[in-house]
Amino acid sequence: MRGRPISIAAITADVLARTLERVAVKVEILGFTTRAWKGGLAREKWLAEGRPQTPGRLNDLRHIIYKSADAPMRRTRANLGLMMKEGLLKENIDGEALEWAHRRLCARPEQRKILVVISDGAPVDDSTLSVNPANFLEKHLRDVIAMVGRRRMVELLAIGIGHDVTRYYERAVTITDAEQLAGAVTEQLAVLFDPDPRARARVFGMKKAG
Repeated sequence: MRGRPISIAAITADVLARTLERVAVKVEILGFTTRAWKGGLAREKWLAEGRPQTPGRLNDLRHIIYKSADAPMRRTRANLGLMMKEGLLKENIDGEALEWAHRRLCARPEQRKILVVISDGAPVDDSTLSVNPANFLEKHLRDVIAMVGRRRMVELLAIGIGHDVTRYYERAVTITDAEQLAGAVTEQLAVLFDPDPRARARVFGMKKAG
């Protein structure tokens, strides 16, 4: 995610974090990308080893903590500006980023944990996909989503910007313009906090509760 979508995402994260902080809801803001275009040290190691078949990920991950859950927004707000830093955001390896965020949430003491994924496209890394099956990164993302669902420690929802995330996530909504992001996130969170399970079912297209 780059350009206008990431700018809107940063603004939305800022507004939501400050709003939820006022009602004592802890918020963590995370980001993910890769360290290089078209491979990094991982690809160099693979080349040095003689290019073995189906090597897996061939790029180096960069996972970013813009705001930790226990840090007040007033001290970390400036970090959100890093989202717009030229050259920082490159490829997107969603599955491992989701695993990382899930581990961080599971380690938290709060009773209820909600993870919101904002995405504008499918997982992609040219270096990895050039020597692995075409669905390699998508399959891993689906496997991680299934794992999160089985463990039932974290409620997972996704918002796609011009990208149909319902093909991956059960609880998901797609918007056509980045400017709709703030409203979409607010609506989905409001529904999640609604004590009536039928309201959640209506919004997420799930089966109605009995």
